[in-house]
Amino acid sequence: MMINGYSVLSISLGQSGATDPTAPPPAMSSGASAPAHSVTTSADGIVQEGAEPVAGPFGDNFFLVLVFVMVAVVGFSMLSGRKQKKQKKQMMAAISKGDTIQTIGGIIGRIVELKPDTALLEVDRNSNSRMAISRAAIQQVVESSDTPEADTASSID
Repeated sequence: MMINGYSVLSISLGQSGATDPTAPPPAMSSGASAPAHSVTTSADGIVQEGAEPVAGPFGDNFFLVLVFVMVAVVGFSMLSGRKQKKQKKQMMAAISKGDTIQTIGGIIGRIVELKPDTALLEVDRNSNSRMAISRAAIQQVVESSDTPEADTASSID
């Protein structure tokens, strides 16, 4: 059978509800294209005519959902990074002489002197061991000098 110059093969396996092979094909106007006719084959080999294709778990817009999830993940990570930078900036502004701090290398000491780019730490009071570090190497303030206990606290050994 020929429709619009294409050879069409009609297969009927004798299923119930199959189209009648003797019925005339649907009439088509001269400018219209052939109607979409889907034929699917199940896993056991049964051919089903006119069956709708099975949609994926997110429907037909899986790629759109994937792009949305990726944008959300990147957005949340950027927001949390900004929050951490803001907290670090506030901590660095609040550091003062006498604070006990921990460096990114794990060294704990009391700040003796602060300069714009460096800090002088007293690591051991008994031996008067001091160490100059970069202010960027300060990870956290362990104990602030604003508390009354900081003045009477024992030295770090």
